[in-house]
Amino acid sequence: MSDLVLIVPEAFLLLGALVALFADVLARGHARAGAWIGAVAAILATAAALWAGQGAPALFVGQFAVDGAAQVARVATGLLTAAFLVWLAVVGLQRGSVRDFTALVLFSALGAMLMAAARDWVVMMLALEVATMPAYVLMGFDRSDVRGLEGALKYFLLSMVASLLFLYGLSFVIGMSGATAMGATKLQPGLVGALAAAFLTAGMLAKLSAAPFQWWAPDAYAGAPAASVAFVSAVPKVAGVVAFARVVLVLAPQAPSLPLLLIGAAVLSMIIGNLAAYPQTDVRRLMAYSGVAHAGYLLVGLAAGGEAGARAALFYGIAYAVPSLGVMLVAATVGNTLGEFRGLAARRPFLAWATVLMLISLIGIPPLAGFTGKLFLFTAAMGGGLVPLSVFAVVMSAVSAGFYFRIVRAMFFDSAAQDLQAPRVPAGAAAVVALCCAAVIGIGVAAGPLLSAISFTAK
Repeated sequence: MSDLVLIVPEAFLLLGALVALFADVLARGHARAGAWIGAVAAILATAAALWAGQGAPALFVGQFAVDGAAQVARVATGLLTAAFLVWLAVVGLQRGSVRDFTALVLFSALGAMLMAAARDWVVMMLALEVATMPAYVLMGFDRSDVRGLEGALKYFLLSMVASLLFLYGLSFVIGMSGATAMGATKLQPGLVGALAAAFLTAGMLAKLSAAPFQWWAPDAYAGAPAASVAFVSAVPKVAGVVAFARVVLVLAPQAPSLPLLLIGAAVLSMIIGNLAAYPQTDVRRLMAYSGVAHAGYLLVGLAAGGEAGARAALFYGIAYAVPSLGVMLVAATVGNTLGEFRGLAARRPFLAWATVLMLISLIGIPPLAGFTGKLFLFTAAMGGGLVPLSVFAVVMSAVSAGFYFRIVRAMFFDSAAQDLQAPRVPAGAAAVVALCCAAVIGIGVAAGPLLSAISFTAK
């Protein structure tokens, strides 16, 4: 079988994005045809990723290879993208073209899949930008909303700074190694090698909205359309975790200061994310700070070092992405403020209980995905000698329950305003939320096979 089979999933996404751009013409004016086309393309890409399996690093002279981690990330990216596009096809958008929105989503998913399997520094950088550049447009998709445009501009500017930091570190790495292949990376001991690792790490931290580069996230999330936040907060981050894990696995053995940098970023992310979320009344802004905190938990696994920490980080990335997507889809249906969530248990019981399930998974209550993911993370960290960091992360997980239960209190214990109508929930949208709930339970209960499927090859 030709190694080109390995890039069939990306080919489906690219083809789907191009076809979606002309969906209005092909489907004779059906406004949401593009989203259905995109959903089919994402489903085909997922099936192709499962069918193609894994391959040796021979494609494009070793620049692209699919190991267990890459395959899991590609499948998760495809499934999450398909679920989101089905929801979009059913619900639509308040403002803007669904076909353009769908094409941007597919281009971002394409970059995410390429990033998960990249084995060359240059390819990883290009894939990272392909994944994030459509996100800039998605966050500012509603051009009539000044707050959205401001948030998208902040996202763009900080992300560009992060890309420049990553490129600057990359120039050091390639110069010292004499090659662009990640497997051939050789850092010189001393200041130059430490700076190269620090710049690369800073670039990845900003892409994951981890501290101290999290400042763009709250404003961008609060101003952007809820549908944009649902996708950007969840789907690209799965592949981002794989890319970050590969960076750490390559650089940590040659840069002794890197684990200390990751520990510092993890602690800062957990403190800022969990404490800053408490006063928020906008659900999107609250979930932005929640994402910062969860980036801190991910860094706990990466700081532990070795494949065990990397595998736990990817597992947790998926365990976080699913409920995050689900909560933001509910927010896109119900409203953006806590006031709009008031009395949701009486108005739409299914959405209220689904939100509760996904929130307690984010807290880390057994037997849901969040609990299993944190268990793997903290076990890897303690195995790496980071017992104090693990204890601190457990305490921060308990702290997070407070701001998540503010949403629960609004839904179950606060009365809705008299003029607040029950949100319209099409059957297709409810089905996507139900699938997110099922995935949260399934990943938690049957975590063994998923964790076993994750493996990082050395080159």
